[in-house]
Amino acid sequence: LCHNVTPVVDAGQLTYQASSPDEVAIVKWCERIGMTLVHRDRETIHIKFNDLLMVFDILHVFPFTSETKRMGILVRDTDTSEVFFLEKGADAMMSKIVQSNDWLDEECGNMAREGLRTLVVGRKRMAPDLLQTFESAYHHARISVHDRNALMQGCIETILEKDLELLAVT
Repeated sequence: LCHNVTPVVDAGQLTYQASSPDEVAIVKWCERIGMTLVHRDRETIHIKFNDLLMVFDILHVFPFTSETKRMGILVRDTDTSEVFFLEKGADAMMSKIVQSNDWLDEECGNMAREGLRTLVVGRKRMAPDLLQTFESAYHHARISVHDRNALMQGCIETILEKDLELLAVT
């Protein structure tokens, strides 16, 4: 869910388009294990898992920047109405954002010694009151005349980027 990949069907063949080959690789890996991205537009993401079609509304996308070294997305599961904040990024940035653990730094260090680049993925379930707090603060930041980008990033950092559940390291 946390990517900017678009599935394209051409002559019956499903392919993926994105500016990042890393994101395409992750989406292709998910396809190989049975979770296929079948639709993505600005508002929804559809994933087919076995015979189940999962649909997610995209509430906000927080693009990757060289300053933050991470990308996030806020989505709502249309079936359960659960809202999730998902984020992926550089291990040095994400280790400060995910819940404390001994495993992450050690494993990322092992991969780095092998010359591998790492990407850490985390998630946060958003309770309705937390979502409302974020939506209100983020709206005020977005309409600000002064320091808009800094205020928006501040909302993300102080409300969303706290104690994410560590999901994966690639």
